[in-house]
Amino acid sequence: MTQPIRPQRQAAPRRKRLSPEEIESRTRAIVIICLVSVLLGSVGALLYSLIFVYQPSEQSPNDAAFLKILEPLMFSIGGALTGLAAGRAMSSGKKEDGE
Repeated sequence: MTQPIRPQRQAAPRRKRLSPEEIESRTRAIVIICLVSVLLGSVGALLYSLIFVYQPSEQSPNDAAFLKILEPLMFSIGGALTGLAAGRAMSSGKKEDGE
C-alpha cells in the first residue's frame, strides 16, 4: 500500500526588513494614536457627564476633584502630542537642510 504524495508547500516570500526610520515612524504613529484615543475618550466622558447627567445647581466636591485631576492630564497629553508631531517635522527639516 502506497500513500499518496502530499504536494510540498512553497515557502512564504520573506518580508523586506524595515529601516530604522520606518520603525521609528510606525512607533511614533502608534503612540500618537494611543494618546489621541485617551484624549478623545476623556473629552467624550467629560462632555457626556456635562450634557446627559443631571447637574445640581452647585458643583459637588467629587466633580471639582475630578476636574482638578483631569485638567493637567489633558494638557500634558496635548503637549505630548504636539511634541511628537513637531519633533518629527523638525528632525526631517534638519536632514533636508544638511543635504
